[in-house]
Amino acid sequence: MPQWGANTTEESKPKNLTEEEKSRVFATTKGWEITRADGTTEVLVAIRNLSSKLATATISAVYFLSTSYSTGATGRVRVVWNERITPTTTGTLIVQQYNTATSIVNITATRAGNTTSNFIDYTFSVGSSTAITYRIPAQTITQGVNDFGQTAITSQTVVVTSAIVRATAAASGSTGVTVTA
Repeated sequence: MPQWGANTTEESKPKNLTEEEKSRVFATTKGWEITRADGTTEVLVAIRNLSSKLATATISAVYFLSTSYSTGATGRVRVVWNERITPTTTGTLIVQQYNTATSIVNITATRAGNTTSNFIDYTFSVGSSTAITYRIPAQTITQGVNDFGQTAITSQTVVVTSAIVRATAAASGSTGVTVTA
């Protein structure tokens, strides 16, 4: 079993990394790179033209950037791809607001202006009640992106449940958040 992917059959990021580290890793023409805390990148695994050997960019994690938000705050959801991407449209995704066990409201989160990286952040307005919980449902995101390997435009990008569940340990984020005063 390979320690990392290098073709369309096996696209895995290096398996020895933590979920948080994987959220900062992406494929480029140099190989698997990671974004360090200072914003620079480092090649972890050198594989010439890796991003051209993989299929189009796919979502590898989805999570809130916090575990709780204050009432009236701006919430953020991060969608992470396995390759460096450039957003080409003002995308949106749905965040579900649970007011009670039976009352669910779909909130539209909009792209927050990221450029060339392996993630896109989306923002939404947090409600004014402390009895609210937010979740990220499995869905189709309307977001155009160019990936750096194939420069194919991908839209109607699917967020699968496994990408949401895998994100629980990433970047100290969460797949569900509560509202505090």
